[in-house]
Amino acid sequence: MTIAHIDSGFRPPAGGFKPAPVNPVANEFDNPESTGKPKPYAAGIPGVAHAMQHAVPNRGLLPLLTMNKPGGVDCPGCAWPEPPQHELGIVEFCENGAKAIAEETTPNRADRDFWASVSVPEMREKTDYWLGKRGRITEPLLYDRSSGDEHYRPISWEDAFSLIADKLSTIHPDEAVFYTSGRASNESAYMIQLLARRFGTNNLPDCANMCHDSTGAALGETLGLGKGSVVIEDFSRTDLIISVGQNPGTNHPRALGSFSKCKENGGKILAINPMPETGLRGFRDPQEPTALVGKPAKLADEFLQVRLDGDRAFFQALNKELIRRDALDHKFLDHFCSGVEETIEHLNSLDDAELLRGCGLSMADIKKAADMVEEARTVVLTWTLGVTQHENAVYTIREMVNFLLLTGNIGKPGAGTAPLRGHSNVQGDRTMGVWEKIKEPFRLALEERFGFDCPAEDGLGTVPSLQAMRSGKTKFFLSLGGNLVRVASDTSVVEQAMASNELTVHLSTKPNGSHAWPGEKSLILPVLARTDVDNKPSGPQKVTVEDSAGAVHASEGHRTANHDLSLRSEIEILGTIGKMVCGDEWWQPMIDDYSVIRDHIAATIPGFEDYNKRIENPGGFMLPNGPRQREFNTHDGKAHLTVNETNVIDLREGELLMNTVRSHDQYNSTIYGLDDRYRGIKNGRRVVFMNPEDARERGVRDGDLVDLVSRYSDSERRAPNFRIVEFPVAKDCVTTYFPEANVLVPLDSHAHISHTPVSKSCRVFIEPLGRNVND
Repeated sequence: MTIAHIDSGFRPPAGGFKPAPVNPVANEFDNPESTGKPKPYAAGIPGVAHAMQHAVPNRGLLPLLTMNKPGGVDCPGCAWPEPPQHELGIVEFCENGAKAIAEETTPNRADRDFWASVSVPEMREKTDYWLGKRGRITEPLLYDRSSGDEHYRPISWEDAFSLIADKLSTIHPDEAVFYTSGRASNESAYMIQLLARRFGTNNLPDCANMCHDSTGAALGETLGLGKGSVVIEDFSRTDLIISVGQNPGTNHPRALGSFSKCKENGGKILAINPMPETGLRGFRDPQEPTALVGKPAKLADEFLQVRLDGDRAFFQALNKELIRRDALDHKFLDHFCSGVEETIEHLNSLDDAELLRGCGLSMADIKKAADMVEEARTVVLTWTLGVTQHENAVYTIREMVNFLLLTGNIGKPGAGTAPLRGHSNVQGDRTMGVWEKIKEPFRLALEERFGFDCPAEDGLGTVPSLQAMRSGKTKFFLSLGGNLVRVASDTSVVEQAMASNELTVHLSTKPNGSHAWPGEKSLILPVLARTDVDNKPSGPQKVTVEDSAGAVHASEGHRTANHDLSLRSEIEILGTIGKMVCGDEWWQPMIDDYSVIRDHIAATIPGFEDYNKRIENPGGFMLPNGPRQREFNTHDGKAHLTVNETNVIDLREGELLMNTVRSHDQYNSTIYGLDDRYRGIKNGRRVVFMNPEDARERGVRDGDLVDLVSRYSDSERRAPNFRIVEFPVAKDCVTTYFPEANVLVPLDSHAHISHTPVSKSCRVFIEPLGRNVND
């Protein structure tokens, strides 16, 4: 038997705790105006109404009509795959997609008058919601700490580029960090990795390090490809969808349409989550008029309320039960798999009682799940960050792969792995080479194509980059989109780390919290958004993205409303930096014509042959996917079952496991509004959802104000003034929103192998403040 008892990590330092630095911005925010019952269903007429409330005042209606269709703009929100061309709806956007477009098309302007009126210290007192609503940045800006002026001031593009070139000419390549957001296009992602490597470093952190790197590590090891294996049609034609740790109603609402088709075709859905999610309970399809009346469609046939970080114990218990029943696909295992006997022997050695304690479920729950699997000819297993952001997440996903391999649910229609990515092109960024670990074939291809010596040593991912900043080992930071200070863990530490750089450069559309923590000098370079037309000497440009199913398609911006602003494309900015720093002649042709970039991609990355021609096809093209054809790019050509320890988290008295999630009016660090109507929260974000029994045991109740405290060996971290909301979350678990609670997660608390922050199982205590908002 292999059971790992994980203690609390609580190691009081000699002399007692020292408090971590506290920043008021990260820790002060209004409590909700009111709370109510969670909504019984997702989407429907309220979803349409809320979408239009954002889109119409912000001039976003026209881009929405062609969004996610040929000739239109790709949604800057999630990476949900597009349906086949013959199944496209009248519109192909969801409520949160409309909100994402409205953020780009807003008429509000963060112009020079705004920056003159708000200093950097004053920005730190503002929330990201307030900052984002100031609107589009209109011109390049410079902050210079040595001047004594605490404001960003306008700077010319030429002077901004010279400042960057001068700084890069004085530092060692490994003192520079180039960060990429998942909203970057394939073309701009390829450009930033080319810039970093031409400069001489593989320090290429990106938002994948923060979310699905645990998935990539586990799938790459076991199946030979770090991506999912299913296509969108598999969701509707499978017999069983197992949804683990995800909230599709908020994070990828268009998935609910495919889930609904699964039910219409006779399939079933098993939801596994520490808290019930509205979209899986009920759904009204806004594309179907008949669905807008009557009872909402119930999607989840069964809901198993697993304990936080209990997914691995659940799948081990399920796998063990399937072995007991001999409900295995022996033919598939014999022909396609290795490690079968060792894995089965290990699973049989595990103690049932310990597995149940680890996942917080009963044996009846396990048998119910096994019954659903036995009745299904095909299973799609889908998951999101609820699985990936735990200390041992890689081993959990390996165990989930064990489940699919034991039952033969890889490489056939209606079956396979479906990790649903967050940002719309985070998967494409990695395909384009944005990774701190460069693969040897790609390195050699870059050298042959561009004629420079490409660094071979591993660089820094996101958490190691921030650790290096904390230690004063970096001097230059460039961010291609994103808001790293707010999405990273250990907010107060990261703020100080970011400010320690000599020069920070942000390619941004709107103000955000990262701008409030500039280096000694800091540039904000305003960029075109996806909806903006991008004219170059060769004509209007298009870019491309890759969705969660590995489909690559074009995105074209058509809006000219921002033509009077001093904006440049991400590609032009990166190419200009490369030209000034490195002097190569091949940067300018890429700046002038993005098809030249795609020709370089086609020559250096397998699967992109005839790139420019293939994106002209409606819907684009699919990238190769070995597991989809039962071809496994591993050392022995087999899919690998693995032996994984079981984790049982033992909590100290009074301790709770904290999970951070998005509200419904949010996408990553972008806050669209202050409501979370699916969970009954109105006009506020500083809440902690708590099991009523846990509340009673701690002498608190709904409406009480509390501080959340995490205690690790280095220090005590505190997030004050959270309102308790009694909610049916799993026992001994609480849920909060990020980024408000990120301050509680230590930077050094990250997943093994992947270094993904442990934002879904942070150990916390609550300290009552003696006040209740209802009294």
